Amino acid sequence: MRSARKAIAMTLACALAALCLLAAIAVWLVAEARAPGAQAGAREVAAGAAAIVAAVALWHVFDLVRRHFRDLERARGAIVTLTGNRSAVLPLREEDEISLEMQRLYGALAVLSARHAEERDAPDQKLGAILASISEALVVMTEQGQVSLVNYPAKALLGSERVRVGTSVFAALERGPVIAALEHARQEGGTCEATLRTVDGAELPARLVSLDEHGGAVLSFAPGLSEHRAELDHDLDLHDRPPPLVPLSGDTRIADLHATVLDTETTGLSPAVDRVVSIGAVRLCGGRLYRGMSFDRLVRPGVPIPARSTAVHGISDAMVADADGFPGVFADFAPLVRDTVWIGHNIAFDVAMLCRECALAGLPWEEPETLDTLLLAASLKLEVPGLSLENLAAYFSVNIHGRHTALGDSLVTAEVYAAMLPLLAEAGVATLDEALRFSRRAKTVIARQKAAGW
Repeated sequence: MRSARKAIAMTLACALAALCLLAAIAVWLVAEARAPGAQAGAREVAAGAAAIVAAVALWHVFDLVRRHFRDLERARGAIVTLTGNRSAVLPLREEDEISLEMQRLYGALAVLSARHAEERDAPDQKLGAILASISEALVVMTEQGQVSLVNYPAKALLGSERVRVGTSVFAALERGPVIAALEHARQEGGTCEATLRTVDGAELPARLVSLDEHGGAVLSFAPGLSEHRAELDHDLDLHDRPPPLVPLSGDTRIADLHATVLDTETTGLSPAVDRVVSIGAVRLCGGRLYRGMSFDRLVRPGVPIPARSTAVHGISDAMVADADGFPGVFADFAPLVRDTVWIGHNIAFDVAMLCRECALAGLPWEEPETLDTLLLAASLKLEVPGLSLENLAAYFSVNIHGRHTALGDSLVTAEVYAAMLPLLAEAGVATLDEALRFSRRAKTVIARQKAAGW
């Protein structure tokens, strides 16, 4: 693509320059014919003016060609993304940024995306309408206790904020009775009756059905509402799990790579003196996110959090006062990242912070294999100013959600990395070793990171 781009650009530029030169010669010949022996200065002025016009025209042609191929590249990326991810969002482009032809192309892609969405959502809408009509209070939870489905009676019974999709069911129900009922259900053929307790101490008769290979369970409570609304919130993808882990090697294909995308929030930007206040992470295999395997924990740093840092990530001293210290949080975090590649934006900073925390806590530390989305973007030579996570998200049309929270940044970074995979494949990057070598091309960025202390 790049060689063809250069060839077309050079051809157009040479053609325009040749036309300008011919035009200048023609003007000079006409002037010479009308006034033989004209002063040399006049000819020099005419030649200079022609040269300026040619230079301006040449720059204009290069700019037009550059913009045209930039738009084609973005459209190609949108097509590749839609092919691999039917839930992808098309990039938004202002009408004055692109040509009429490109506007029409994006319009056609938008129609294709909408049709994909209709086909994808039709079965879910029918099933959702059926489940929403049930008067029993229904809550579906994953193996880790995340709420993946909840209807209106359940929200009214347990509290709409406590049982939002993606939150922990244990914000509404005491953990012990739920876990005991789940174990009993598995021993008794998958179903059991139990009395569960809310965190406020109320006892609720319930029926629990184990989801077996899908992980988690369905909790149902007898109807107790005089009013019923057909409302249902769900994200059943939270039950998905990645394929079994395989031994990690340099020959592992990045399309099959087990990774953990992570981010930390800290008291500052110096690994030598600052402390971790939050860790967020999400599992990834190839380009697929497994949101049900996520991690989001506050960490009590043992030192005051500066106001300037709170202004960035929103975490205050009061918020971490009752949080676990680093050893307890890291003990829960370690199983998620074990035997996976760590991915992050400026991941070297997060690794340096976690390494120091382990040293301070006297915990064993094993240097992880890492991939940095910043280095990959720099090596791909993307036309993104600054290569910040926000700019990369905008380039790949990734929705910014929960920015400057550890889990929010991890989710954004994971989607940006997944969007890069087709471009890495085009660049000949197929394995982990090739991705690591490719990253090292970003020498300027690497030097800047080392100068910053990580």
